[in-house]
Amino acid sequence: MKIYICPALMDALIFLVMFAVMYRAGDQGMSITQCAWMACLFQLAYMFTSLAVGFLLSRHNTRVILLASIVLCTLCGVTCLMAKAFLLILVAFGCLGIFMAFFFNAFQAFMRTESAPGDLGRAIGLYTLAWSLGSAAGIFASGFFYQLGFTMLSALIILIGGVILGILFLHKPRPADAPSANENVESGSGKAPPVDPIYVQVGWLMIFMAMFVQRPIHSFFPAISAKSGISAFVTGLPLFLQMAVQAVVGLAMIHWRHLLYRRTPLWMIHGGAVVLLLVMWRRPILPVCFLGISLLGAYAGFIYFCSVYY
Repeated sequence: MKIYICPALMDALIFLVMFAVMYRAGDQGMSITQCAWMACLFQLAYMFTSLAVGFLLSRHNTRVILLASIVLCTLCGVTCLMAKAFLLILVAFGCLGIFMAFFFNAFQAFMRTESAPGDLGRAIGLYTLAWSLGSAAGIFASGFFYQLGFTMLSALIILIGGVILGILFLHKPRPADAPSANENVESGSGKAPPVDPIYVQVGWLMIFMAMFVQRPIHSFFPAISAKSGISAFVTGLPLFLQMAVQAVVGLAMIHWRHLLYRRTPLWMIHGGAVVLLLVMWRRPILPVCFLGISLLGAYAGFIYFCSVYY
């Protein structure tokens, strides 16, 4: 159970850095194009590294990769905060995306090997809860402590990285020969047909859509708010609530697994997200955006659970 603190803390670290850097970008008058470069490089680095790292992972090397990626993510996070030049921030942001991909892909593999056969749904629900709450905490901490300066935020990041390392060092893994969810495919009840490999592709499409909706909000909303004179604390609140709602929905999916592999729930959740985005587009005022961004957490919680499970 305690290993789920690790993705929570890592996402707290990542989202603390992202919010602070993007809010500072708007505060210092960086253009939307520069913000887009940072956001796109980070996400592309994460995506392509995720594709590559899958070929490197095994049951025997995930722990080493996890430990190395924690150190490197911490160093990159501090560099992102303390750097002044746009080019250095851009490079550090890209490297953060790379090492973040190593951490989360390795942790998902580690999580599956640490889960007993038949326990995959619970593991993914707890994982979604953990990283979503961590993201929410990172955004809240960044918005709350932003005025204290980037030296204080850097010290907080180093502390978080040290705690993650300590948890993994102290964790006693399951025996290497013990059966796990990684070697067993969960089957449905009754005479349910086996899962078709096409659902892996569906999972990729779902994660693409979740990122397409969520990442621009997390990248540009802080910068736009800073340019509009909205405080870092107020800006962070709807993003915090979005991740908190996402965490609750992700945990609830443990008991809503009957919604998996069905078209109607997917149509409904995507349709709801479209409506929320259209309302925010037509009425881009703070109360509407506050509520809309918060409610999009329900969409993300459902989609992230399904995509990782698929």
